[in-house]
Amino acid sequence: MSSKLIAIVGPSGTGKSTSIRSLNPKETFIINVARKELPFRGAEKLYNVESKNYMEVDDIPQITALLGTINEKAPHIKNIIMDDAIYAMSFLMMRKANEVGFNKFVTLAKDVTNMLTTARKLRNNLKIFYVTHSETIEDDGRIVGQKIKTIGKALDNQIVLEGLFTIALYTHVEENKDGIPVYSFVTNRYRNYPAKSPMGMFEDTLIPNDLQTVCNIIDEYYQDDVAPMVLATNSETKTEPKTEPKTTETKETI
Repeated sequence: MSSKLIAIVGPSGTGKSTSIRSLNPKETFIINVARKELPFRGAEKLYNVESKNYMEVDDIPQITALLGTINEKAPHIKNIIMDDAIYAMSFLMMRKANEVGFNKFVTLAKDVTNMLTTARKLRNNLKIFYVTHSETIEDDGRIVGQKIKTIGKALDNQIVLEGLFTIALYTHVEENKDGIPVYSFVTNRYRNYPAKSPMGMFEDTLIPNDLQTVCNIIDEYYQDDVAPMVLATNSETKTEPKTEPKTTETKETI
């Protein structure tokens, strides 16, 4: 099997980067695209250039090359975080602002596709987290869905980012009965979130925004010894009662 590519998607301030806090810095490499501070205590001591687990890179081909270098020369690294990945696209478009025509969008689509397909072909004990922003989908002024944010329709016509991910977790924030915000990941389609994951990977639709928990669940899922599934005939199919997704409350400061 090859490496696992996971999208972590949501608006700013909903716990995407904060979810990195529980990962082991000795096994994690952060590619900081936006060059902004990490939002958890002690981050600069845990992740820095001197520790060889942190770099600030916003050029897509350079990110792709860095993925290959980590894969080959840092066997102790098990998690790669591409934080604020959308800015790699945004910064490139700013640099090419004076260019006319659609060639720049075709080039961008090729670079992004190459980066993400490369991320899926690395060693099998690597997980690559593509941490990025979401955007809303509206119809007649109503929000009817969400998607992974890009730099616009010109790129969307070239590539559908969601199709490159088997696992896409969306952030969800909701206040509990005491008015304290609870930060979660959505693991499968829920309300207007188009989250997705392999069948049976996550027991709950809402889980704490904790990437180490996500890693543990993914490892357990793919390492399990499971007998082949036998599909029931129509007469044997049973309808399970619908249940509301469970929410695990975690107090979070962002």
